Amino acid sequence: MKGSWKALSVAAVLAVSAPAFANDIEGVIESVDTEEATFVVQGITFVTGATTFYEDGLKEFSNLHEGQRVEVDFQYQDGKHVATLVELEDHD
Repeated sequence: MKGSWKALSVAAVLAVSAPAFANDIEGVIESVDTEEATFVVQGITFVTGATTFYEDGLKEFSNLHEGQRVEVDFQYQDGKHVATLVELEDHD
């Protein structure tokens, strides 16, 4: 019985302390919705906000336009794809 409690305690600590892994995707921006502060890449709608960072020539959401090739780092939270980083990709 003691071993079971110890195992459960270790599992609980690991579950709480496990890092949240971010995902990323590359593609062309298919659409931008300025009212909702969202954009679509590869058919996925990404939500942006105060915690979204921009790099490689992008400074803010208003710099996003259809046809741009971007890499998006995101987390899946509350049923939404939340963009954490959006960076412009080279056209090589």
